[in-house]
Amino acid sequence: MNAYLLSILGTVLLSAILTAILPNGKTTQLIRMITRLVCILAIISPILSFFKSGSLSLEKEVFSDFFSDSVIEEEACFIEYYSQLRIRETEEALERELFEKYAVEGNVTLTYEREEDKIRITQMRVVLQEMQEEEVLQSMWEYLTKKYCKEVLIE
Repeated sequence: MNAYLLSILGTVLLSAILTAILPNGKTTQLIRMITRLVCILAIISPILSFFKSGSLSLEKEVFSDFFSDSVIEEEACFIEYYSQLRIRETEEALERELFEKYAVEGNVTLTYEREEDKIRITQMRVVLQEMQEEEVLQSMWEYLTKKYCKEVLIE
């Protein structure tokens, strides 16, 4: 995308400089028309390359190749990225919740599965920075298993 924008910018600047230094004469109009045509071709060059690649048919492979060349990622990549982002936010929220409820500091790591359009947490691992009393650990384990996930490991 950067190369595309730079090529357009360079073409427009070169055309502007060329038309500014042209002396008035019979060929001035012809040269201005040619520079305008070059600018238009630079702008529509991605569309021309799309049609040139023989991708007038609506095949999925052709479009995915075109989009990967154009730095447009497929939907699955975005969904995976967004899922990971949501998991990280959930881990941070759980760390804050444990600190507020039990006054313990630790790192929460979630293991998850993606099912169609849902994220299902399969395992939760809590690594505490300081060892706590057994009844606090038991209370925290019961709370987390009831509210979030059946498999909770507290270390």
